[in-house]
Amino acid sequence: MFHERRLGQFMLAATVALAAPMALGAKDDLKVGAQAPGLAGHTWVKQLEDESPSVGDKPLVVEFWATWCGPCKRSIPHLTKLQDKYGLDQLSVVGVTQPDDAQSKSDVKRFVQRQGNRMEYFVALDDDGKIHKDWMAAAKQNGIPTVFIVGQEGRIQYIGSPFDRRFDDILAKVVRGRYDHKTVTAAKRHLDAISRARSIKNWDEYYRISDKLLMNNPKIFADLYMERFDVELLDRGNPEKAYMDAIILTTTRRDDPVLLSWMAEKIALDPDVPDDKRNMDAAITLISAARASGGLKEPNLIASEAKIRLARGETKQAVDLQREAYYQAPKNRKEQFNRTLQDYKAQLKREQG
Repeated sequence: MFHERRLGQFMLAATVALAAPMALGAKDDLKVGAQAPGLAGHTWVKQLEDESPSVGDKPLVVEFWATWCGPCKRSIPHLTKLQDKYGLDQLSVVGVTQPDDAQSKSDVKRFVQRQGNRMEYFVALDDDGKIHKDWMAAAKQNGIPTVFIVGQEGRIQYIGSPFDRRFDDILAKVVRGRYDHKTVTAAKRHLDAISRARSIKNWDEYYRISDKLLMNNPKIFADLYMERFDVELLDRGNPEKAYMDAIILTTTRRDDPVLLSWMAEKIALDPDVPDDKRNMDAAITLISAARASGGLKEPNLIASEAKIRLARGETKQAVDLQREAYYQAPKNRKEQFNRTLQDYKAQLKREQG
């Protein structure tokens, strides 16, 4: 997955760093969980809406790449999709490259221009190699493409390949504010114990440990609420308790409208929920509570209700809601809301003959 050619400047930076332990000792290696370096010392080759991303502003994906790197070229469409999916209000994707003996500044600029909107994210030229030294050499990364995920608080949450499935999974949680490497790593023993308890149907132990994690950090471990719904509905065959626990969240977790919308969508849309056990009224109760606490004009919550209404067969309401979500969406994400709106309108037209 990584390209090892023409990395002389990367190696030089690493060699210089190793030769000067006072400047960069082993204890100073850049690792997941550490505070991310800055992005100073570059020239923009491409900007979106004249913004200038910085560490600690919002979640970042920083990819190190080169025009001569085949795997780097293959990652471009995926990074573009991620920037489009999350929008500039939630994420900035930054591609960083530097001049070397195989690519000049002009080569990079021409390459980016030829890509056009296929490379629709920020592209920075690391003129003097400082960014590569601060990130790649400090993290002992010798191959490209390499991506770093940086959370809104400025800490690195992932270092590795953009082709690793964990990259997308972790990024989705980071953008939603649902991931912290240090917290998740510290809880690994407990998460493993929860999985074992479920596999052997030791429900007392399962709930004891999951209660502990949810009490300590209900936002990071919010997935456990959905898992516990599955445990009662599917593993234990107790739909009454599954839905009672879900509805209770409208009171106990009303401060987390996103969680309420996730639970609502799980009930309404999850294919693992048998249709004869699917309680659409509960889904509506949850999404209504989510919108009441999260803001009636919040576009993602409006779109969530639209999906649930569509699943209930209320296509006209789904169209009206999705249209409102489109109007309320930030400019840089209107297109994706509009695509869904057009799909709903087409379905309504088919239903009406």
